[in-house]
Amino acid sequence: MMNTMKHNFFLLILILFIGTNCNVADSITGDDDSSNDIELYPVLLDGEWGYINKQGAMVIEPILQSASPFSNGLAAVRHEWGWKYMNANGEFVIDSYFQNIQSFSEGKAAVQIEGRWGYINKDGNFVINPRLREAHSFSDNRAFVRSIDFSEYYYIDENGDPLDAINYPEDMDYTEDNLFYNKRALVLDDNLFGYIDDAGNTVIEFQYSEALSFSEDVAAVLVSDRWGYINRNGEIVISPQFISAGKFNNGLAPARVSSNQFGFIDKEGNFTIAEQFDEVRSFSEGLAPVLVNGKWTFINKSGAQIVSPQFDEVEAFSNGLARVTIYTFNEESEIEELYGYINKSGEYVWYPSR
Repeated sequence: MMNTMKHNFFLLILILFIGTNCNVADSITGDDDSSNDIELYPVLLDGEWGYINKQGAMVIEPILQSASPFSNGLAAVRHEWGWKYMNANGEFVIDSYFQNIQSFSEGKAAVQIEGRWGYINKDGNFVINPRLREAHSFSDNRAFVRSIDFSEYYYIDENGDPLDAINYPEDMDYTEDNLFYNKRALVLDDNLFGYIDDAGNTVIEFQYSEALSFSEDVAAVLVSDRWGYINRNGEIVISPQFISAGKFNNGLAPARVSSNQFGFIDKEGNFTIAEQFDEVRSFSEGLAPVLVNGKWTFINKSGAQIVSPQFDEVEAFSNGLARVTIYTFNEESEIEELYGYINKSGEYVWYPSR
């Protein structure tokens, strides 16, 4: 169980410093809705990571140097300075000499060994040999990778074979937003964005100077100097009119049209939550992070705040909880981060600790 004295100590720090205000980076695009398949959440206590359950009880003791959310039943962790995979019982089920690892997605995880990336299955066996310079998560049975000689980026299928289509882009550039959504992937080629399908065919021509990946069957694209939305066939479904626009989640997307502040639009392009926030991120589980006077909180789909703005950083809700960060100062006047979790009522399930 949790060390009560340690927890109370960090709660005292929180009370002393909760008024601290720090700037955060601008961003209006959020991750697509995705929930951990196991309702355990990584927490930091006295410099070590463990996992709590949804009620805030420690169920995996803090003995880890690094811990990620569970995905496909396993969590990527670092223990005794080695990268491993842990199950919900706290058992290390894959323990090898990996230089680095990523979370599982669609039954595969990218791992690095001797400077090369490949993919393993949940038994820890290589299903795609380590022959890549970079490797990203699978989505729609496709993954974005880089060749070992740095010469090209491309997509592979579930067997590790490159996609091969007649009009597949020949000189693909790196893009961080590289997952498939709705059988479409955003691709950058010669400084223009377009979209391919899961066979590698170019289905929306390379014509946009800026664009986002698909979410809820639409994608935000920049036409001239305004953002609008296209459907999977490349047809405009919301006319280009926004200064900024983000991905749709839970039926709403962040946008701004006439001010320096953000609101949310529906699929008709109408604002259902007026432009009033300094920064916003996409909805997840019915709630969206918003920045108000330098502090974060969450709003519901009616625009109401669930708690007063008080967090220095937040992450999207997943399985009913959201991780929040409070900045404090140590004895050397350096900024340190305390991590906690709140529920959908804005109540702490785990008070920020470090």
